[in-house]
Amino acid sequence: MSATELKKDVTQYARSLGFERVGIASAEPLKREEAFLKQWIAEGRAGDMDYLEREPERRSRPTDLLPGAKSVIALAMCYAAPQPSPEERGRQSSREAEGRIARYANGRDYHKVIGKKLEAFTRYLEALSSGVQYKTFVDTGPLLERAFAQRAGLGFIGKNTMLITKGLGSWVFLANVVTTLDVPPDAPDDRSCGECRLCIDACPTQAITAPFTLDARRCIAYLTIEQEGPTDQELRGRTEGWIFGCDICQEVCPHNARSSAGGATLPLAEILAISDDDKFHARFAGTPLIRAGRRGLLRNACLAAANLGRHDLVPQLEKLSRQDPHAVVREQAAWALQRLR
Repeated sequence: MSATELKKDVTQYARSLGFERVGIASAEPLKREEAFLKQWIAEGRAGDMDYLEREPERRSRPTDLLPGAKSVIALAMCYAAPQPSPEERGRQSSREAEGRIARYANGRDYHKVIGKKLEAFTRYLEALSSGVQYKTFVDTGPLLERAFAQRAGLGFIGKNTMLITKGLGSWVFLANVVTTLDVPPDAPDDRSCGECRLCIDACPTQAITAPFTLDARRCIAYLTIEQEGPTDQELRGRTEGWIFGCDICQEVCPHNARSSAGGATLPLAEILAISDDDKFHARFAGTPLIRAGRRGLLRNACLAAANLGRHDLVPQLEKLSRQDPHAVVREQAAWALQRLR
């Protein structure tokens, strides 16, 4: 089989699995991105994400992850919602005072969904070439997935640091397959945001400190998912109604204009009523929200209740401020009560 035929077969099969965008990048190191990552970490912008500090150079060097690697197959799957009907817009409006979750988290854990597709994809690679080696990545391994996707031509990196694809915008899950297969690479996507800075101006916590530079310590997604302790006093009133993740910088992006600006919500009263870890796991098992844990999700819900002016939740907040087993929840509930009063 020729290299051209190999690339065609690989691309067609990936698309048959539901990946709307497929591109090939060389496995050469990303030298510029590696230097940027090391500087970003040195400046403390990673916050509590200590795992990023472990051998950061590996993330830009596929051959360190898989000796003999020749190619990186970059894949993207859309999770955007269509424009809502008038009836749905009415329902969204009625949910505005509830806790918001990032659109990607509305449903099953995407790691598991995409992981099963990658299992089928890698079995196909084995059938194409005996002895082929590979490693798969879905947002959990030490690989600069967005940077390799850009090199593979899937899209360009926006000023909000998200990968922006043609036609799908940034509402995409990414996956990468590092492999010893030598597949002809695609041209990188060299487009840019131009003069647009809507994402920078829209961020309520000013987490995008400069074009293409994100300070995770100020990002609502980090504050509601990654951070373990209490939210910084300066930022508590700026997280709005978000209780898991944030979509603001994507919602304002012109490349995402074709998809719905609405997102999923959860009743704050329901979240604040989760009394122990067992009930939390029973409610959110198999979804991305499990990552925040009960302590994190209730912390976020307390702040959202205050930011949204939910005086009806005062009795629940009072109980949490006195009785919750976690100090961070008690403290954030007390702060919410003070703000509401």
